[in-house]
Amino acid sequence: MKVGKDSIFKIEARTLLESLLISWRKGYWHLEVKCDNTLLVELILAGGATNSHFTKMRLIHHLLSRN
Repeated sequence: MKVGKDSIFKIEARTLLESLLISWRKGYWHLEVKCDNTLLVELILAGGATNSHFTKMRLIHHLLSRN
């Protein structure tokens, strides 16, 4: 099975989102997240996730913006 770069990005974004949701539901608010997907990290850090058409990116941004 051949997986494209776009699919890998979506899988990693979904994994990050699900990990954040699970951790926060269990009460873990201070997390250190490691990710080797440079594009995903840069979009999150630069605020590009807010303008994303990709729903999971907007949800990640929303979760990281919470108090």
